[in-house]
Parts: sequence; C-alpha cells; structure tokens
Amino acid sequence: MDFFPIEKNGFIILDKPRGPSSHEITAYLKKLMGLKRCGNAGTLDPQVSGVMIIGINKATRLLQYVAGKEKTYVGVMKTKNFPKNLQEVQKEFNKFTGLISQIPPKHSAVAKRKRKRQVFYFNALEVRGRHVLFEAKVEAGTYIRNLCIDAGKAFGGGRMVELRRTAVGKFGEGECIRLPRMADAIWGCKNTGSSAGADSLIKPCEDILMLTRVYIKKSAEEKVCRGAPLAFPGVASFEANFKKGENLALFGTEGKLIGVASAALDSSEIGDGKTIAHPRTMIKSI
Repeated sequence: MDFFPIEKNGFIILDKPRGPSSHEITAYLKKLMGLKRCGNAGTLDPQVSGVMIIGINKATRLLQYVAGKEKTYVGVMKTKNFPKNLQEVQKEFNKFTGLISQIPPKHSAVAKRKRKRQVFYFNALEVRGRHVLFEAKVEAGTYIRNLCIDAGKAFGGGRMVELRRTAVGKFGEGECIRLPRMADAIWGCKNTGSSAGADSLIKPCEDILMLTRVYIKKSAEEKVCRGAPLAFPGVASFEANFKKGENLALFGTEGKLIGVASAALDSSEIGDGKTIAHPRTMIKSI
C-alpha cells in the first residue's frame, strides 16, 4: 500500500537521542511522515539528548513562539582539580546565577558578541572525584558548555562532559515520545491506511502555544487572515489582560487557532474605533 503524507498541523515533543544532530532528526521525520515542512524550536548538539519541540506542516510557522523562554538541563562537569565538597562547588555556581554575560562559542551560527542571559538556578547535585552532577534552569539561548567552562575556572579548569535537556518551558520529559514509537506509528499508518496512530502523537497547536488568547468574530476572520489589522468590532472576547507589543493567539468562533498577532495597545485601552492587534503569522487557510 502506498503511504500518504501526514497532513495534520501540530507539534511533536520528542526525546532526542544522542548521536544525530537536530537537523538530521527533523530531516528524518520529514521523510518518514511525508511532511511538506518540518522544523525544531531550539537545536541540541549531536551528543546532547532530551526534550526537543518539532513543528510539522503549517505549525513550523509558529516555532518562534513556542521555543520557550526557559529551558532546564541536567549534566556532568569535569574539573581539572578535585573540589573539596558539594558546598564549595555550589558557592562557585552561585556566582553564575542571575543575569550573566556570554559570548557564543566558535561553532555556533550566531554573531560572536556578548549577550545577556538569565540563569534562574545552577545547582550542584553531587560530587564524585572530579565529576560534578548539576541541574540548571536558564533563559533560552544560554550556553551550558560556556557556563561549565566559566564556573570550572575556580577548580583549575572545567568542561561539560554530558548534558540532557529535561524541559522546554512547561514541557518536560514525561510528555516526550521517542523515535522508535513514532516510526512504529507510521508503519501502522501504512498498514491500516489511516493516519490516526500518528495523529495521536501530534499535539495540536492550541495545546502548545502559550500566549494570551483573543477570540475574534466570524466576520473578521477572513480579513485578519489576509493581513488586515484586528479592530475593536472584530473582537468577541479575550481571556486575560495583555500589554502593547505582546504576542496574542487569535482564535476563531469554532475555537481553532487562526494565528498570532501583536497587540497594538494595552487591553485596558480597548475601545470603539481602535486597532487591537496587527497580524504576524497566520496559519488558517482562507
């Protein structure tokens, strides 16, 4: 039986294995599932495992909004000299919490200039000889490898020898699926002629996009999808207060995600004749 492509828009919360690069993983899934588009939110080095959010089909347009401001890792740092105890290591780790400056490593694809990143915590969990088990929760874009190098200077030098991402935003390891399970589901699709097995492993866009929701009226949907600003008469309701410039998730009358828009004003300023938001990324077909 010929395989048909998976046409559902959504996200896969994948437990990336060590070995392949993030690009290789997404290319494999694109071919396996017969996808038109496939991308990931936040790459992981080949030897790093853990939570990776993958967008498929039109959901790839939304990856910039789901990368998550916070990411959590567990890893192992190896030092040149032997730390005295756990308390000594934690004392040094504490110096690298809060707002820190980093220069991206040479192999990264971004500009090599200092950038500010927030380290919410950097905890030493266990010390065995010259190996330190740690957990860190950081702002997206923080280089854990650099964090280990900087903190390791107090012990004659340090380097990261193992790393696993345990969470991206609110999505943790418990929600991940592994590649073999996805491959099995696709094989089942080929045998049954139904995509139900694979669809059940794909999370809807509505479940992943953690933005303030604005519900718009049916009469405004087509105009907004074509790029027209969302004006006050087109708003049915919104679930929470928002600020000017904040990204908003636009939902239609059927409760389906239409796209993302940027708030043109604070929610407290909403009134007749005012523009509420400007469309940024639309995924609904007109």
